[in-house]
Amino acid sequence: MANFKKDKGKSTIKADKSKGSSNNDPVFISIKNVQSQFECFSEWSAQEMAKFWKFNQKLHESTWQQVYDTSSKGKGKRGFALTYIKRENYSTIPFIQGLSDEINIFELRVDDTIRVHGFRVANIFYLCLLDRTHRICP
Repeated sequence: MANFKKDKGKSTIKADKSKGSSNNDPVFISIKNVQSQFECFSEWSAQEMAKFWKFNQKLHESTWQQVYDTSSKGKGKRGFALTYIKRENYSTIPFIQGLSDEINIFELRVDDTIRVHGFRVANIFYLCLLDRTHRICP
C-alpha cells in the first residue's frame, strides 16, 4: 500500500511508490483521501449512491489496462472514460495542490454526469474528489 509523506522542508505531499504494480493488476479504490469539504456522499441521492456502488463493483472487476483502454476525448468516451485533468482545475483544493507534480490527477466516469477524481499509486485508485454534477471539468 502506498504511503504519503511530506518532502523534507517542503509542503508537497509525495506518494511513496516503493511497491510497483502492472497494468494487469486489479484496481482497488481507497477513499482515505476523499475531500468531504468539497463534496460529501451525504449530498448524494439514493439513486446516485446506487450508481456509485455499481461503478465501484465494475472498477474492482477491472484491471488497470481495461481502465486505460476506455480513455478518450470527446463524444467517443465510453466506460470509465479516464481523463487526465490539469492542476489548475483544482486551484481551490489544498489537498490536490499539496500533491507532488509527479502524481497525475484524473477523473473517472460513474455515469453520464457523475465523476470521481483521484490518482493511481501501484494498483490503488485514491479517490479524492466526488463530482456528482461534473462541475470540475464540465
